[in-house]
Amino acid sequence: MRFLSKVSIILAAGYLASVEIRNARAHPLAATPSQQGHDDILRIIDSYDRSSGPNSTVNELLESSSLRRRNAQPIFIPLDPGKGDVPYFASLRIGTNPNPFRIIADTGSADFWVYSSTCPTRGNKNSVNALPVPGTRAISLRYENGAGLTAGTIREAVNFGGQFVDLMFAAATKVSAMISSGPEDGLMGFSRASASAMGLPPVVDSLAQSGLIPERVTGWKLSRGIDGRNDGELVLGGVNPTKFVARSKVTVRSLDPGHWLAPIEAASINGARVINSPRVAILDTGAPDISMSFEDAEALHAVIPGLIVTHAGDYFLPCDNRAVLSLSIGGTSWPVDPRDLVNEPAPPEARLPPGYCYSSIQSVFGRQPGEWLVGSPFLKNVYMTLDSTANTIGIARLR
Repeated sequence: MRFLSKVSIILAAGYLASVEIRNARAHPLAATPSQQGHDDILRIIDSYDRSSGPNSTVNELLESSSLRRRNAQPIFIPLDPGKGDVPYFASLRIGTNPNPFRIIADTGSADFWVYSSTCPTRGNKNSVNALPVPGTRAISLRYENGAGLTAGTIREAVNFGGQFVDLMFAAATKVSAMISSGPEDGLMGFSRASASAMGLPPVVDSLAQSGLIPERVTGWKLSRGIDGRNDGELVLGGVNPTKFVARSKVTVRSLDPGHWLAPIEAASINGARVINSPRVAILDTGAPDISMSFEDAEALHAVIPGLIVTHAGDYFLPCDNRAVLSLSIGGTSWPVDPRDLVNEPAPPEARLPPGYCYSSIQSVFGRQPGEWLVGSPFLKNVYMTLDSTANTIGIARLR
Protein backbone atom coordinates (compact mmCIF):
# COMPACT_ATOMS: atom_id res chain seq x y z
CA MET A 1 0.00 0.00 0.00
CA ARG A 2 1.29 3.44 -0.80
CA PHE A 3 0.56 7.00 0.20
CA LEU A 4 -0.01 9.65 -2.46
CA SER A 5 3.14 11.69 -2.89
CA LYS A 6 5.46 13.07 -5.52
CA VAL A 7 9.09 12.12 -5.99
CA SER A 8 11.62 12.54 -8.78
CA ILE A 9 13.63 9.50 -9.75
CA ILE A 10 16.43 8.79 -12.19
CA LEU A 11 15.63 5.86 -14.45
CA ALA A 12 18.35 3.38 -15.30
CA ALA A 13 18.96 5.05 -18.66
CA GLY A 14 19.96 8.20 -16.81
CA TYR A 15 17.05 10.53 -17.46
CA LEU A 16 14.89 12.23 -14.85
CA ALA A 17 11.22 11.40 -14.53
CA SER A 18 8.53 12.68 -12.20
CA VAL A 19 6.69 9.72 -10.72
CA GLU A 20 3.50 9.78 -8.68
CA ILE A 21 3.76 7.26 -5.87
CA ARG A 22 0.25 6.56 -4.69
CA ASN A 23 0.49 5.04 -2.33
CA ALA A 24 7.84 -13.77 16.71
CA ARG A 25 10.74 -15.56 17.13
CA ALA A 26 13.92 -13.82 18.28
CA HIS A 27 17.50 -14.60 19.12
CA PRO A 28 18.09 -13.76 22.80
CA LEU A 29 19.60 -10.40 23.55
CA ALA A 30 22.69 -10.32 25.72
CA ALA A 31 21.73 -7.00 27.26
CA THR A 32 18.65 -4.89 27.82
CA PRO A 33 18.84 -1.41 26.22
CA SER A 34 20.12 1.13 28.72
CA GLN A 35 18.50 4.41 29.73
CA GLN A 36 20.98 6.10 27.39
CA GLY A 37 19.55 4.07 24.49
CA HIS A 38 16.01 5.03 25.47
CA ASP A 39 17.05 8.68 25.66
CA ASP A 40 18.63 8.40 22.21
CA ILE A 41 15.27 7.29 20.79
CA LEU A 42 13.58 10.34 22.27
CA ARG A 43 16.36 12.54 20.92
CA ILE A 44 15.82 11.07 17.45
CA ILE A 45 12.10 11.74 17.67
CA ASP A 46 12.70 15.32 18.83
CA SER A 47 15.31 15.89 16.11
CA TYR A 48 13.15 14.93 13.15
CA ASP A 49 12.31 17.73 10.73
CA ARG A 50 8.65 17.12 9.84
CA SER A 51 8.90 18.87 6.52
CA SER A 52 11.84 16.99 5.06
CA GLY A 53 12.51 13.88 7.14
CA PRO A 54 15.58 13.26 9.28
CA ASN A 55 18.03 16.10 9.77
CA SER A 56 21.77 15.89 10.36
CA THR A 57 21.32 15.31 14.11
CA VAL A 58 19.23 12.20 13.41
CA ASN A 59 21.74 10.79 10.95
CA GLU A 60 24.57 11.45 13.42
CA LEU A 61 22.72 9.66 16.20
CA LEU A 62 21.92 6.67 14.01
CA GLU A 63 25.49 6.26 12.85
CA SER A 64 27.42 7.08 16.05
CA SER A 65 25.52 5.40 18.87
CA SER A 66 27.67 2.70 20.47
CA LEU A 67 24.55 1.00 21.80
CA ARG A 68 23.20 0.44 18.31
CA ARG A 69 25.45 -2.56 17.65
CA ARG A 70 26.16 -3.80 21.16
CA ASN A 71 25.22 -7.48 21.42
CA ALA A 72 22.15 -7.02 19.24
CA GLN A 73 20.78 -9.87 17.13
CA PRO A 74 18.23 -9.86 14.31
CA ILE A 75 14.59 -10.44 15.26
CA PHE A 76 12.60 -13.03 13.30
CA ILE A 77 8.87 -12.40 12.91
CA PRO A 78 6.56 -14.84 11.08
CA LEU A 79 4.45 -13.36 8.28
CA ASP A 80 1.05 -14.86 7.56
CA PRO A 81 -0.42 -14.34 4.08
CA GLY A 82 -3.88 -12.86 3.65
CA LYS A 83 -6.41 -13.97 1.06
CA GLY A 84 -4.73 -14.21 -2.31
CA ASP A 85 -1.33 -13.78 -0.63
CA VAL A 86 -1.86 -10.12 0.14
CA PRO A 87 -1.28 -8.46 2.50
CA TYR A 88 1.13 -10.14 4.90
CA PHE A 89 0.50 -9.96 8.64
CA ALA A 90 2.83 -9.82 11.64
CA SER A 91 1.57 -10.51 15.17
CA LEU A 92 2.75 -7.91 17.71
CA ARG A 93 1.99 -7.04 21.33
CA ILE A 94 1.36 -3.34 21.90
CA GLY A 95 0.89 -1.46 25.16
CA THR A 96 -1.26 -3.00 27.88
CA ASN A 97 -3.62 -4.76 25.47
CA PRO A 98 -3.28 -8.49 26.27
CA ASN A 99 -4.26 -9.53 22.74
CA PRO A 100 -1.77 -9.62 19.86
CA PHE A 101 -2.29 -7.08 17.09
CA ARG A 102 -2.57 -8.28 13.50
CA ILE A 103 -0.36 -5.77 11.69
CA ILE A 104 0.20 -5.46 7.93
CA ALA A 105 3.92 -5.43 7.08
CA ASP A 106 4.14 -3.00 4.18
CA THR A 107 7.16 -1.85 2.18
CA GLY A 108 5.07 0.58 0.14
CA SER A 109 4.55 3.11 2.93
CA ALA A 110 6.54 4.51 5.82
CA ASP A 111 4.16 5.08 8.74
CA PHE A 112 3.01 2.82 11.57
CA TRP A 113 -0.59 3.05 12.78
CA VAL A 114 -3.07 1.06 14.86
CA TYR A 115 -6.66 1.69 15.90
CA SER A 116 -7.39 4.08 18.74
CA SER A 117 -9.98 2.90 21.25
CA THR A 118 -11.91 6.08 20.37
CA CYS A 119 -12.36 5.10 16.70
CA PRO A 120 -16.14 4.63 16.27
CA THR A 121 -15.88 2.22 13.32
CA ARG A 122 -13.17 -0.12 14.60
CA GLY A 123 -15.66 -2.86 15.48
CA ASN A 124 -13.88 -5.62 17.39
CA LYS A 125 -10.40 -4.65 16.22
CA ASN A 126 -7.60 -4.44 18.76
CA SER A 127 -6.85 -0.88 19.84
CA VAL A 128 -4.71 1.29 22.10
CA ASN A 129 -5.83 3.68 24.84
CA ALA A 130 -2.83 6.02 24.83
CA LEU A 131 -3.45 9.78 24.72
CA PRO A 132 -1.95 11.93 21.95
CA VAL A 133 1.55 13.24 22.59
CA PRO A 134 1.34 16.89 23.75
CA GLY A 135 2.20 19.36 21.02
CA THR A 136 1.33 17.03 18.14
CA ARG A 137 -1.64 17.39 15.84
CA ALA A 138 -3.91 14.99 13.98
CA ILE A 139 -2.83 13.95 10.50
CA SER A 140 -4.59 12.38 7.53
CA LEU A 141 -3.17 9.45 5.58
CA ARG A 142 -4.51 8.45 2.18
CA TYR A 143 -3.58 5.40 0.12
CA GLU A 144 -3.66 4.95 -3.65
CA ASN A 145 -6.68 2.63 -3.51
CA GLY A 146 -8.78 5.41 -1.96
CA ALA A 147 -8.54 4.19 1.63
CA GLY A 148 -7.72 6.79 4.24
CA LEU A 149 -7.61 7.56 7.94
CA THR A 150 -7.20 10.35 10.48
CA ALA A 151 -4.87 9.70 13.39
CA GLY A 152 -3.16 11.27 16.35
CA THR A 153 0.44 10.71 17.41
CA ILE A 154 0.96 8.56 20.51
CA ARG A 155 3.89 7.05 22.39
CA GLU A 156 3.46 3.40 23.38
CA ALA A 157 5.52 0.28 24.07
CA VAL A 158 5.72 -2.35 21.32
CA ASN A 159 7.09 -5.86 21.85
CA PHE A 160 9.65 -7.07 19.31
CA GLY A 161 11.10 -10.50 19.97
CA GLY A 162 10.31 -10.38 23.69
CA GLN A 163 11.71 -6.88 24.25
CA PHE A 164 9.52 -3.79 24.63
CA VAL A 165 10.59 -0.49 23.11
CA ASP A 166 8.82 2.87 23.30
CA LEU A 167 7.82 4.16 19.87
CA MET A 168 5.91 7.12 18.55
CA PHE A 169 3.29 6.13 15.97
CA ALA A 170 -0.27 6.87 14.89
CA ALA A 171 -3.53 5.91 16.59
CA ALA A 172 -6.37 6.06 14.07
CA THR A 173 -9.48 7.88 15.29
CA LYS A 174 -11.31 7.80 11.94
CA VAL A 175 -10.90 5.29 9.12
CA SER A 176 -12.56 4.81 5.75
CA ALA A 177 -14.92 1.89 5.18
CA MET A 178 -12.31 0.23 2.98
CA ILE A 179 -9.97 -0.01 5.96
CA SER A 180 -12.52 -0.83 8.67
CA SER A 181 -13.84 -3.74 6.59
CA GLY A 182 -10.40 -5.35 6.49
CA PRO A 183 -8.97 -7.85 8.98
CA GLU A 184 -5.98 -5.77 10.10
CA ASP A 185 -5.54 -4.03 13.45
CA GLY A 186 -3.02 -1.66 11.91
CA LEU A 187 -0.18 -1.26 9.45
CA MET A 188 3.58 -0.92 9.83
CA GLY A 189 5.39 0.76 6.94
CA PHE A 190 8.99 -0.05 6.02
CA SER A 191 9.81 2.75 3.61
CA ARG A 192 12.24 5.41 4.82
CA ALA A 193 11.81 8.62 6.81
CA SER A 194 11.45 10.99 3.87
CA ALA A 195 8.37 9.04 2.76
CA SER A 196 6.68 9.40 6.16
CA ALA A 197 3.50 11.47 6.23
CA MET A 198 3.92 11.81 10.00
CA GLY A 199 7.56 12.87 10.01
CA LEU A 200 8.46 10.18 12.55
CA PRO A 201 11.49 7.89 12.52
CA PRO A 202 10.84 4.55 10.82
CA VAL A 203 10.48 1.54 13.10
CA VAL A 204 13.72 0.00 11.82
CA ASP A 205 15.63 3.19 12.65
CA SER A 206 14.23 3.25 16.18
CA LEU A 207 14.99 -0.42 16.81
CA ALA A 208 18.57 -0.07 15.59
CA GLN A 209 19.10 3.03 17.70
CA SER A 210 17.67 1.33 20.78
CA GLY A 211 20.11 -1.56 20.43
CA LEU A 212 17.43 -4.18 19.75
CA ILE A 213 18.74 -4.92 16.25
CA PRO A 214 22.29 -4.59 14.86
CA GLU A 215 21.57 -2.67 11.66
CA ARG A 216 18.89 -0.90 9.63
CA VAL A 217 18.24 -3.89 7.40
CA THR A 218 15.14 -6.01 6.81
CA GLY A 219 14.89 -9.42 5.13
CA TRP A 220 11.68 -10.59 3.45
CA LYS A 221 10.38 -14.05 2.59
CA LEU A 222 6.75 -13.99 1.43
CA SER A 223 4.95 -17.32 1.44
CA ARG A 224 2.50 -18.67 -1.14
CA GLY A 225 -0.76 -19.79 0.44
CA ILE A 226 -1.46 -22.64 -1.96
CA ASP A 227 1.90 -24.23 -1.11
CA GLY A 228 0.70 -24.75 2.46
CA ARG A 229 4.13 -24.09 3.97
CA ASN A 230 3.31 -20.85 5.79
CA ASP A 231 7.03 -20.06 5.87
CA GLY A 232 6.79 -16.31 5.39
CA GLU A 233 9.13 -14.27 7.55
CA LEU A 234 10.28 -10.73 8.25
CA VAL A 235 13.76 -10.30 9.72
CA LEU A 236 14.43 -7.03 11.52
CA GLY A 237 18.11 -6.14 11.63
CA GLY A 238 19.43 -8.67 9.14
CA VAL A 239 18.52 -11.59 6.88
CA ASN A 240 17.86 -15.31 7.20
CA PRO A 241 20.54 -17.08 5.13
CA THR A 242 18.63 -20.37 5.28
CA LYS A 243 15.91 -18.85 3.10
CA PHE A 244 17.95 -17.94 0.01
CA VAL A 245 20.89 -18.95 -2.16
CA ALA A 246 23.68 -16.54 -1.23
CA ARG A 247 25.61 -16.78 -4.50
CA SER A 248 22.50 -15.76 -6.46
CA LYS A 249 22.07 -12.44 -4.66
CA VAL A 250 22.29 -9.19 -6.60
CA THR A 251 22.30 -5.75 -5.01
CA VAL A 252 21.04 -2.57 -6.67
CA ARG A 253 20.80 0.97 -5.38
CA SER A 254 17.30 2.24 -4.64
CA LEU A 255 16.41 5.05 -7.04
CA ASP A 256 14.65 7.06 -4.35
CA PRO A 257 15.75 7.88 -0.78
CA GLY A 258 12.25 7.41 0.63
CA HIS A 259 10.66 4.50 -1.25
CA TRP A 260 12.16 1.22 -2.41
CA LEU A 261 12.57 1.71 -6.17
CA ALA A 262 14.51 -0.88 -8.16
CA PRO A 263 15.60 -0.49 -11.80
CA ILE A 264 14.11 -3.05 -14.20
CA GLU A 265 16.33 -3.59 -17.23
CA ALA A 266 13.91 -5.73 -19.25
CA ALA A 267 10.80 -7.90 -19.03
CA SER A 268 10.19 -11.18 -20.85
CA ILE A 269 7.34 -13.61 -21.42
CA ASN A 270 8.37 -17.25 -21.84
CA GLY A 271 11.96 -16.17 -22.45
CA ALA A 272 11.17 -13.67 -25.20
CA ARG A 273 11.91 -10.04 -24.41
CA VAL A 274 8.87 -7.79 -24.60
CA ILE A 275 10.06 -4.72 -22.67
CA ASN A 276 13.60 -3.74 -23.64
CA SER A 277 13.97 -0.26 -22.19
CA PRO A 278 14.42 0.66 -18.51
CA ARG A 279 11.52 0.67 -16.07
CA VAL A 280 11.33 1.50 -12.35
CA ALA A 281 9.81 -1.00 -9.92
CA ILE A 282 8.21 0.28 -6.72
CA LEU A 283 8.55 -2.77 -4.47
CA ASP A 284 5.40 -3.08 -2.38
CA THR A 285 4.59 -6.10 -0.22
CA GLY A 286 1.09 -4.67 0.26
CA ALA A 287 0.17 -4.75 -3.44
CA PRO A 288 -1.72 -7.72 -4.96
CA ASP A 289 -0.51 -7.25 -8.53
CA ILE A 290 2.11 -5.89 -10.91
CA SER A 291 0.64 -2.67 -12.25
CA MET A 292 1.94 -0.37 -14.94
CA SER A 293 0.92 1.93 -17.77
CA PHE A 294 -1.68 0.82 -20.30
CA GLU A 295 0.97 0.53 -23.03
CA ASP A 296 3.21 -1.79 -21.02
CA ALA A 297 0.30 -3.96 -19.85
CA GLU A 298 -0.92 -4.30 -23.44
CA ALA A 299 2.54 -5.28 -24.69
CA LEU A 300 3.02 -8.01 -22.09
CA HIS A 301 -0.47 -9.44 -22.42
CA ALA A 302 -0.25 -9.52 -26.22
CA VAL A 303 2.03 -12.57 -26.05
CA ILE A 304 0.21 -14.46 -23.27
CA PRO A 305 -2.18 -17.12 -24.60
CA GLY A 306 -5.85 -16.99 -23.63
CA LEU A 307 -6.07 -13.31 -22.73
CA ILE A 308 -9.51 -11.71 -22.39
CA VAL A 309 -9.94 -7.96 -21.85
CA THR A 310 -13.33 -6.74 -20.61
CA HIS A 311 -15.03 -3.46 -21.50
CA ALA A 312 -14.01 -2.21 -18.06
CA GLY A 313 -10.36 -2.65 -19.03
CA ASP A 314 -9.62 -5.58 -16.73
CA TYR A 315 -7.29 -8.33 -17.93
CA PHE A 316 -8.17 -11.99 -17.41
CA LEU A 317 -6.10 -15.12 -18.06
CA PRO A 318 -6.84 -18.84 -17.82
CA CYS A 319 -6.57 -19.84 -14.17
CA ASP A 320 -4.22 -22.66 -15.21
CA ASN A 321 -1.87 -20.15 -16.86
CA ARG A 322 1.49 -21.53 -17.98
CA ALA A 323 3.12 -18.31 -19.17
CA VAL A 324 6.22 -17.16 -17.27
CA LEU A 325 6.94 -13.48 -16.71
CA SER A 326 10.58 -12.65 -15.97
CA LEU A 327 11.99 -9.33 -14.77
CA SER A 328 15.65 -8.45 -15.28
CA ILE A 329 17.11 -6.71 -12.22
CA GLY A 330 20.80 -6.34 -11.45
CA GLY A 331 21.78 -8.21 -14.60
CA THR A 332 19.80 -11.32 -13.62
CA SER A 333 16.47 -12.56 -14.95
CA TRP A 334 14.00 -13.38 -12.15
CA PRO A 335 11.06 -15.60 -13.21
CA VAL A 336 7.58 -15.41 -11.73
CA ASP A 337 5.86 -18.73 -11.03
CA PRO A 338 2.99 -19.09 -13.57
CA ARG A 339 0.59 -19.61 -10.65
CA ASP A 340 1.42 -16.11 -9.43
CA LEU A 341 0.54 -14.51 -12.75
CA VAL A 342 -3.16 -15.07 -12.04
CA ASN A 343 -5.19 -13.77 -9.15
CA GLU A 344 -8.78 -14.22 -7.94
CA PRO A 345 -11.36 -16.00 -10.16
CA ALA A 346 -13.36 -13.82 -12.51
CA PRO A 347 -16.61 -12.56 -10.92
CA PRO A 348 -19.95 -13.66 -12.41
CA GLU A 349 -20.67 -10.15 -13.68
CA ALA A 350 -17.63 -10.37 -15.97
CA ARG A 351 -19.53 -13.04 -17.97
CA LEU A 352 -16.41 -14.93 -18.95
CA PRO A 353 -16.01 -18.60 -19.83
CA PRO A 354 -15.33 -20.93 -16.88
CA GLY A 355 -11.76 -21.17 -15.67
CA TYR A 356 -10.71 -17.52 -15.96
CA CYS A 357 -8.96 -15.44 -13.30
CA TYR A 358 -7.78 -11.86 -13.00
CA SER A 359 -4.33 -11.35 -14.46
CA SER A 360 -1.72 -10.23 -11.95
CA ILE A 361 -0.55 -7.74 -14.58
CA GLN A 362 -2.88 -4.74 -14.60
CA SER A 363 -2.82 -1.23 -16.00
CA VAL A 364 -3.56 1.77 -13.79
CA PHE A 365 -5.00 4.97 -15.20
CA GLY A 366 -2.57 7.84 -14.88
CA ARG A 367 0.47 5.69 -14.20
CA GLN A 368 3.44 7.25 -15.93
CA PRO A 369 5.31 5.38 -18.67
CA GLY A 370 8.18 3.52 -17.10
CA GLU A 371 6.62 3.39 -13.63
CA TRP A 372 5.66 -0.03 -12.32
CA LEU A 373 4.29 -1.16 -8.98
CA VAL A 374 5.64 -4.63 -8.24
CA GLY A 375 3.74 -6.45 -5.51
CA SER A 376 3.47 -9.94 -4.09
CA PRO A 377 3.17 -11.85 -7.43
CA PHE A 378 6.85 -11.12 -8.02
CA LEU A 379 8.08 -10.77 -4.44
CA LYS A 380 6.85 -14.26 -3.49
CA ASN A 381 9.45 -15.62 -5.91
CA VAL A 382 12.54 -13.98 -4.42
CA TYR A 383 14.19 -13.15 -1.12
CA MET A 384 14.34 -9.39 -0.68
CA THR A 385 16.78 -7.44 1.48
CA LEU A 386 16.24 -3.73 2.18
CA ASP A 387 19.20 -1.80 3.59
CA SER A 388 18.26 1.68 4.81
CA THR A 389 21.84 2.70 5.62
CA ALA A 390 23.29 1.75 2.23
CA ASN A 391 20.06 2.63 0.36
CA THR A 392 20.22 -0.70 -1.46
CA ILE A 393 17.87 -3.51 -2.44
CA GLY A 394 19.00 -7.12 -2.52
CA ILE A 395 17.27 -9.82 -4.57
CA ALA A 396 18.14 -13.51 -4.27
CA ARG A 397 16.81 -16.89 -5.36
CA LEU A 398 14.80 -18.78 -2.74
CA ARG A 399 15.98 -22.10 -1.37
